[in-house]
Amino acid sequence: MRNGFSRLISAGMALLLATAMPANAAPFEGYVDLRYRYEYQHHFNAKNYGEQPASGESCDGFWLQRLRLGGSWQPHQHLKLAVGLQDARVFDSDLDEEGFFYSKKNDHQNNAYRDEWELYETFVEIRELPTPAWSLRVGRQTLEYGDNRIFGPGSWGNSGRYQWDAVKLSYRRNAHFIDFIWGGYILHEPTQLSLRHRHAGYGGGVYGHWQLNEKTVLEPFFLIKYDRHEDYGSEQGQPKGDLQAYNLGARLAALEGIWFYDATLVQQWGDSGADRLRAWGAHLLVGRRFAHLPLQPALSLEYSFASGDADPADGESNAFLGVFGARDRMYGRLNLLDWTNLHDAQCNLHLKPHKQVKLQIEGHRFWLDQERDGWSLNSSRYRDKTGNSGRHLGDELDLILTWTLPPLRAVKKENIELLFGYSRFWPGEFAEKQADNSAADWLFAQISYKRKF
Repeated sequence: MRNGFSRLISAGMALLLATAMPANAAPFEGYVDLRYRYEYQHHFNAKNYGEQPASGESCDGFWLQRLRLGGSWQPHQHLKLAVGLQDARVFDSDLDEEGFFYSKKNDHQNNAYRDEWELYETFVEIRELPTPAWSLRVGRQTLEYGDNRIFGPGSWGNSGRYQWDAVKLSYRRNAHFIDFIWGGYILHEPTQLSLRHRHAGYGGGVYGHWQLNEKTVLEPFFLIKYDRHEDYGSEQGQPKGDLQAYNLGARLAALEGIWFYDATLVQQWGDSGADRLRAWGAHLLVGRRFAHLPLQPALSLEYSFASGDADPADGESNAFLGVFGARDRMYGRLNLLDWTNLHDAQCNLHLKPHKQVKLQIEGHRFWLDQERDGWSLNSSRYRDKTGNSGRHLGDELDLILTWTLPPLRAVKKENIELLFGYSRFWPGEFAEKQADNSAADWLFAQISYKRKF
């Protein structure tokens, strides 16, 4: 299967070269996306929590650089060709990347900070065949829908969480669409092109979008998450096996005047190694805009739920595994949580002190769904099978300031943005007993430049 996806990409690149730029081709449409970010992490890292973590550094300040560039052209009305590159690097980090990001399951690094000169958005798309409503895209591509909770690239991470080698067949009619998808998402091995090693996992299915009215959308989906690396253990000591998780659900989002709503529900079943998988997840957001008040505030309440495993020895896993969604911005900005074994009660306040400046204030209270299951930051390390460590994980406050600067030139497709943020996490009973009783802090400053031409 993995060689098949490599052949698809190679065929796409060959087609790009073969067609070159015929005389009647549409103009080339290119893009540049450059981003620099400084981060300082205090008492946590990507896999561990506390002043003396089991691996990695407790405190680390580093620079992240990411460059994306490429473009597309249409040599024929039924054919679109795209080619892109991404270069992600890290500077001044004290982390031993090779050991920290090494994945035994994949026998490669899967590096969240660095992936040098990797393919990005490189595909062949056949349009309007057999009718104008249909299209087929084959190759390296980004898959994102709705609020990115089910399908999202996770672009806050420097190398990105999900980048797909996939086949996507789409049917679109007016504002409605339905996509049929199958593919594999890549490993971010820093110095090796992803076509030379296997994917981290596979999956796909069907994702739909129905515009019920001008301001209400319904997005049903049925998706399969598939991993054949035989790395999933059994609660009763049987040999490790594969993961096959089926996900059936829907998202409903609406804007009703000054009120806005967003809800997602997912039922998950299948097999995790030798264990049966039975789990579910949910998200609900309700908010109200106050555009007539100073600073144009918007206030919203959110609740995210993911089931945990109630009994670590019954041969059935009830821990929801998420689907293919991003976690950045979802469950606290420090990224200490993922959508599994989780309750996240969240309050958000968005302010607009200037037409080009936005301030987001977010508060979270986290606790485990099941006290005998683990903390998703590192569930194998932070877990108490007796349940005596309680359920309260901690509380988090996030402050994010966004400032959109004027373009350097008088062009419409240029965007320059500054981002500043500070977050603090106060550990709860479970985090104190299983990890550390120290609070964690995160500080960042980012500048990004985007240009289409």
